[in-house]
Amino acid sequence: MQTHDQNSDARPEPGLQLTDLLSRALLDRELCDRLLADPEAIGREFGLSPEEAQALKRLDRQKFDAAIARLRWG
Repeated sequence: MQTHDQNSDARPEPGLQLTDLLSRALLDRELCDRLLADPEAIGREFGLSPEEAQALKRLDRQKFDAAIARLRWG
């Protein structure tokens, strides 16, 4: 029987720049709009690694907007 390593599907921890960018985008509507419109440019602006910049392309606007609404209204 083959065992499955529980960490094989784990994603790496986000770097400080990515965490900072996402935190700021949750609170700053202009930055959020820029991020969702051109994630590559914002990734460069914030000095993200190529992997982190690619992750930005997978952001879902509806989910991001829902997270913003939860922060604003609890």
